Amino acid sequence: MVLSKRDQAYRYLRERIVSCRIKPGEPLDEKRAAEELGFSRMPVREAVNKLAEEHLVNVFPSRGVIVSPISSSDYQEMLDIRLLVEPYLLHRSWPVLSDKDLLEFRAVMTERLENPEFETDSPDDDFDYRFHMYFANKSGSRYLISLMNMIMTQSQRIRFFSAVAPQRTLDSYREHVTIIDAVIDGDEDAAVKAVRAHLTNTREGYMRISQSREDFFRA
Repeated sequence: MVLSKRDQAYRYLRERIVSCRIKPGEPLDEKRAAEELGFSRMPVREAVNKLAEEHLVNVFPSRGVIVSPISSSDYQEMLDIRLLVEPYLLHRSWPVLSDKDLLEFRAVMTERLENPEFETDSPDDDFDYRFHMYFANKSGSRYLISLMNMIMTQSQRIRFFSAVAPQRTLDSYREHVTIIDAVIDGDEDAAVKAVRAHLTNTREGYMRISQSREDFFRA
């Protein structure tokens, strides 16, 4: 599929923001981005508007475009929301979940646990994002899909620093496997319990990351 110039610009800028190549609080130079892409300013401006909807940038009439800061209070709130929403997503999507899809997710996790040195995630192909968005997409609710996309996009920015806590990454893989196994076994209560345990542990992991990279996080 051929992407429009707007979508190309969006993916280009999103990758730079999520990977923190443009740091939180730094300006995003639309003119420079347009030159690097070989585009006019219009598709870049349209991409910036989409990034603003996802709360990745803030647009100020006098200051221009600023990459949104990563706030400790924000990610705490996001995890509070996920603890409320994701069990519901699991319940809502339960009748249409596919064992085939889940076994494919499980195979990826098993491979990574067996070969933890091979990390292939990127902002454009992020397993954690795809896994959690799978349940949102299966729910069929466009409002919940939009909400989860925004939250999981912000989560990607934090997990970019996951090398700070490599054990947490491996534990997260195991937690995903526990969720998958409970779903395949048809035990919704166990699956919900596993989701909540995963998100509680995720909160602790994010706290360790934020404490070790205070230069990227604000209170």
